[in-house]
Amino acid sequence: MHIVLTNDDGIHAYGIMALAKRLKNEHTVTVVAPDSERSACSHSITLGKPLSVRNVHRDEYDGICAYSVNGTPADCVKLATSALIEKKIDLILSGVNLGSNLGTDIAYSGTVNAALEGTICGVPSIALSQRIDGPGVAEAELRRLFDQSADITAALIGQIDMRQLKDCIYNINFPAVERSGIRGIKLCSQGISAYDSVFQKQDDPFGREFYWICAVPNDVGYNEEHETDVYWAHKGYITITPLAWNDTYHAAFPDEKCKSEDVKLRF
Repeated sequence: MHIVLTNDDGIHAYGIMALAKRLKNEHTVTVVAPDSERSACSHSITLGKPLSVRNVHRDEYDGICAYSVNGTPADCVKLATSALIEKKIDLILSGVNLGSNLGTDIAYSGTVNAALEGTICGVPSIALSQRIDGPGVAEAELRRLFDQSADITAALIGQIDMRQLKDCIYNINFPAVERSGIRGIKLCSQGISAYDSVFQKQDDPFGREFYWICAVPNDVGYNEEHETDVYWAHKGYITITPLAWNDTYHAAFPDEKCKSEDVKLRF
């Protein structure tokens, strides 16, 4: 297959480099990724200023066409599918992200939304994220986890029927355990990953106020009655959640078929 890799951690992040290295001997790999970290940029694109594309040469991308873009992950996917690459793209992989993208994380995730952009552009797409248990994880352990998730990804994409990804993506999250300790794979729905927003107010040198936003995770969703991605991820499973870019809330339609109807509200 011809596989395009992108992410929101930036083209020099180990997660995407590990994935490229693992896949390049079995597939044609092209990398189109942001030139620096763009975490939590969601599905934003760049308007009103030009996008610059640069060739990236480093040992980790030996034998691979790699491009950095001064834009968002969604920009990278748009460029890859519409301007940069002439050869047919069979699959877009976004990741492997540093940290999980579960539950409500998905709304903010540049990783997941890059994959959703791939679906909009007509290419089967998968988002990949590696859970990390807390801050301060040693670099060697991070690299081991990323190498492991890249290896598992190589195995999974050989088994997935790409026709299933015509109208949706798979959002895949890997647990932070040894491969032998992974309890299985769960196809599951999106849950709730809740955070307490903490704002730290400070003053700049001119006495003007500014704020740092800090998202502090709480345990809402870990013990859900419904067996969602958050629930299973914390049980040590690889989770696969089908997601679509179409956000229509089907339950709001009386027959749940999303047919248009008159709404009896005054205006």
